[in-house]
Amino acid sequence: MQFLKKNYEKIILGVVVLAALGLVASLPFLVSSEKQKLAEEENQVIKPNLTPLQPLDLSKEDEFIKRAHNSIALNLDNPHKIFNPVRWQLKNNAPYRNPAGQEIERLVVTKISPLYEIYSLTSVSAPEGLPTHYGIGITHQAAVRINDRNNPKTTYAAMNQTTNNFTVVAAEGTDLESASVTLELSDTGKRVTITKAKPYERPEGYMADLVYQPDNKPFPNRRKTDTTSICFANECYKIVDITEREVVLLQLSNQKTWTKEYNPTNSNGSAASP
Repeated sequence: MQFLKKNYEKIILGVVVLAALGLVASLPFLVSSEKQKLAEEENQVIKPNLTPLQPLDLSKEDEFIKRAHNSIALNLDNPHKIFNPVRWQLKNNAPYRNPAGQEIERLVVTKISPLYEIYSLTSVSAPEGLPTHYGIGITHQAAVRINDRNNPKTTYAAMNQTTNNFTVVAAEGTDLESASVTLELSDTGKRVTITKAKPYERPEGYMADLVYQPDNKPFPNRRKTDTTSICFANECYKIVDITEREVVLLQLSNQKTWTKEYNPTNSNGSAASP
């Protein structure tokens, strides 16, 4: 006990020194452990264990794209009532549905025929000492006047001469039977070759045959230039346009337009030649 009292400072110093030596000896192990922890944390941040994403479900988007490629036709014709309202009237103080206006549905287009503009070679004139002139007959089957529909109007033109919507750009032969003439049409720039036996034709209008089925009342050879109206079921209509596939009529009582489509299955006859 006396020894401890005299040497306690030395004992404490020795214990501190031993503790310090132990701490110094354990430093490499502590450093190594910390490095390992840091490396593990670094790997978790830099190289995390990612779970692969599931493939995207784009079925709805693909279906939307497919629908976008399909055109949608908006049909506001019958039986829709937005622009075709049902007419209700009072009779004896009671409302009733007036079917007036439905008769047009029974009008059928049975035929639509093209009307041609025809370029034909009608004459060849080769006087001595003068350039050859070619007689080009032009027929307008869609003309307003009946006399102009079948009788060609002849225009005489020499080579490279422009007149009446055409230019003579080439020709062979000096007599009508063997001659051929190439024309360049001014409105389209198209070049066509005609002979006496082979004219050039192109549609410039249409003619329609119609029939009102309840009365079997025909309206043949109708044109949009006709001054007479189509009358049936106490209503009259004027043709305002004819295309390759439809006839447009104007109802004179209310100025409403009606479009009648041509269905070849409705054809039951042929129109006379224009």
